[in-house]
Amino acid sequence: MVRPNLLIVGAAKSGTTSLHNYLNQHPDIFMSAHKEPHFLINNDIGVNRIPNGICNYDEYIALFKEKEDYKYRGESSTMYLQFPEFTIKNIKKYLDNVKVVIMLRNPVERAFSGYQHVKRYNLMERLDFDQAIDECESRYINNINMTPASRYINIGLYYNMVKEFQLNFGKEVHVIIYDDFINDTKKELSKVLNFLDIDNVSIDVDQKYMVGGWQWKSSFLKNLIIEKTFFNYGLRLVFPFKRLRRVIRRKIVTLLSTEVEEMDEKTRIKLQKLYTEDIGRLSKILDRDLNFWIK
Repeated sequence: MVRPNLLIVGAAKSGTTSLHNYLNQHPDIFMSAHKEPHFLINNDIGVNRIPNGICNYDEYIALFKEKEDYKYRGESSTMYLQFPEFTIKNIKKYLDNVKVVIMLRNPVERAFSGYQHVKRYNLMERLDFDQAIDECESRYINNINMTPASRYINIGLYYNMVKEFQLNFGKEVHVIIYDDFINDTKKELSKVLNFLDIDNVSIDVDQKYMVGGWQWKSSFLKNLIIEKTFFNYGLRLVFPFKRLRRVIRRKIVTLLSTEVEEMDEKTRIKLQKLYTEDIGRLSKILDRDLNFWIK
């Protein structure tokens, strides 16, 4: 049975989609077409929390079926990092000899980007950013259908999460700082390939994935595009080819969206204070001064 042995575990909005697609170009690596199955946590956190999540082991393994010729078979479920207790337990239960890649972004910027992402694609996000960060944990606990991507504060408290993966998998864990990845993507990819002990082949990093910075012009338009409405069925009927529909949908989104406004400075300062201690502790275990995140 062919099982995955490479996991990009998060954090969400830290470049994981780009890394997933870049690694998929390597001849020794197969990255699943279903990028975020979240199998290792779905049954523990609630099966309705993550859209398109996989809860069945056989269905999960089928993502990697007949890929034994690859040295690595991977997936990139970004919610794994915030649930180390479930993820680690189930890695040990279901998988063998796993390499773990963690990507970390300035938690203040990550929280804002994460909120914008959820607001774009999830109909349950109706609060403004300040309300959302104040209520994110309570509403996650009280609503069994709320996505864990809405835990905007918790996701950025990296120290304990990273520590647990390091304690359990030691040298099989590789950490990437988002700032480094953005500033010199090829250099960081080279480090990942060295970590995986495979040839450092040329990888095209020109294409960008899951680019943020935009929001819907109105809630009505958002609902019209996202919900399974007549609009979506009509689009399928008129344009039967999936690739063409994707292009048309992208053009429609461009017309119906606008740029995101910058984070309020008072909110930024509040978040910086909230994360200061955790960033200090994280800096020590990574042997990397990350205080530039809050300066």
